[in-house]
Amino acid sequence: MKLRHLSTKSWLKATSGRTIGRWIVRNPFDRVVVLCYHSIHSTKSFRSAAPSLFDSQLCWLKEHCEVIRFSEVSEASKATKRNRPAVALTFDDGYADNYEQAFPLLQKHGIPATFFLTVGLLEKHPAIIARFQMLEHSSYEDIRPLEWFQVREMRDAGMEIGTHTFSHPNLARLSREAVEFELKRSKDIMEQRLGEPVTLMAYPFGKPGCHFRDETTQIAAAATYESAAMVLYRAVSPHDSRFRIPRFVTTNDDLTTLSAKIFGAWDLLGLWQAKIPLPIARLVSPLDFSV
Repeated sequence: MKLRHLSTKSWLKATSGRTIGRWIVRNPFDRVVVLCYHSIHSTKSFRSAAPSLFDSQLCWLKEHCEVIRFSEVSEASKATKRNRPAVALTFDDGYADNYEQAFPLLQKHGIPATFFLTVGLLEKHPAIIARFQMLEHSSYEDIRPLEWFQVREMRDAGMEIGTHTFSHPNLARLSREAVEFELKRSKDIMEQRLGEPVTLMAYPFGKPGCHFRDETTQIAAAATYESAAMVLYRAVSPHDSRFRIPRFVTTNDDLTTLSAKIFGAWDLLGLWQAKIPLPIARLVSPLDFSV
């Protein structure tokens, strides 16, 4: 689930896209990038893209990039002499439109994606449904979750499925025991529903330090996950931990913006996100710390 951006962030994004971001990228073609979507819908206020825009993004990605699965990202980042950037598509939360709108377009283009599901939302837990409605200021129809039979159909068609915790909390604000509960319960339920091991996950909200800590990654590893996604606006490095895979959030990106993220013009923002001290981050982005 994404957070609303402040004007300071918007300025930095625009600046990095035009200028400094291009200076810190050695080879724009030798990159591995992960994109984070949430909702594909024509009218939702928190959509990542309308279906028509998502269709055009997939066309562009198929023409200009090598599209890979999230589970392949770490190994791909260690490859050399790449002629085209490698890009993985991921979806967070588990909204019904992922099946109704995104899945048919992914199949149309023969492109795989990874879906990180908030298990309690799919289980239709009343408190978690209410939490999503509050976070997105939306009706139940807007946050209506996937059904498990739809998840199995997507899995059988070649899509990857991972967890996004049970209730979508800010893990950095929980005790160790509560984090263990969130990661293990979601994994156990999903494995029962799918009948197979689940090894992928994404941290809710996803910003390091703000929404998860080093201890969180240790708990994820102990729970037998193999990779975990965060939100940090830069490409994947061969030195990145499998439990700290950076992703760019997509928010109605036109093809120019999408291209800029993939080829490196936005990486300055990732550098800023990684280096800014938490007290300053609280002042600049208070909404990130309010969930």
